[in-house]
Amino acid sequence: MTSAEFPTFGFEHNLYLFWSFALWFGLPWAGRRYMTKHVQMSVAIILIVITLLQEFFFDIFQLYIDDFDIGDDLPLHMCGLSLFISSYALYYKSQAAFEISFFWGIVGAAQAIFTPDPSRFPYGDISIFFNFFSHGIIILNVFWLMIVDGMRCRKGALLNTFLISNGAVFVIGFINKIIGHDANYWFVCRKPGGDSPFLIGEWPYYLYTFVSAAFVLMFVIYIPMWIIADRAEKKMIKQNYTLN
Repeated sequence: MTSAEFPTFGFEHNLYLFWSFALWFGLPWAGRRYMTKHVQMSVAIILIVITLLQEFFFDIFQLYIDDFDIGDDLPLHMCGLSLFISSYALYYKSQAAFEISFFWGIVGAAQAIFTPDPSRFPYGDISIFFNFFSHGIIILNVFWLMIVDGMRCRKGALLNTFLISNGAVFVIGFINKIIGHDANYWFVCRKPGGDSPFLIGEWPYYLYTFVSAAFVLMFVIYIPMWIIADRAEKKMIKQNYTLN
């Protein structure tokens, strides 16, 4: 599929965005306002099952039509790993897993949703649906953790996640080399398609702009979290001072 067939912010893209936003905010809001703790946990389990099964079924579909590419279709991209990490966070309420899901999910998955690469839609509408579904559910999981479970990033979460991300780049690059087959997980070997404004220049120069843009975006979405963490810390200090 070409960008002419699926233009960024065209009618079909905007329709997917509309339903994505409705689900991202609607379900967690309903969960917080109307669901009991037991129902909330049940919904979280359902989200985990859907998150993992949709990845499994799409892989089975590709194997069935003999089009599974080990160099591109393993869940080793940032968003593929985020599916498992966000599921872990949903089940165990893990703070570390939530923080990685928060940054990778909102920054990574959002780019795939807002600036999709039509060249990665070889099966037409099926590919488009799974692109928005698989990336959108990561963001839904993160929003559920924030709105329903009240989870927030700690101070230092930005730096920790950024360091983990950069370390992961080297690991994934090594995995790409081992796999061969023109493997390009995390797009560290070749520039992906799409209309992303953060990919400037060719290899390896686009990597520098991509990493810089990722840090800026992570910083922007982290600011509200930092303010909340700072206020909570000051409130705790004030309460301890009052008690003493």
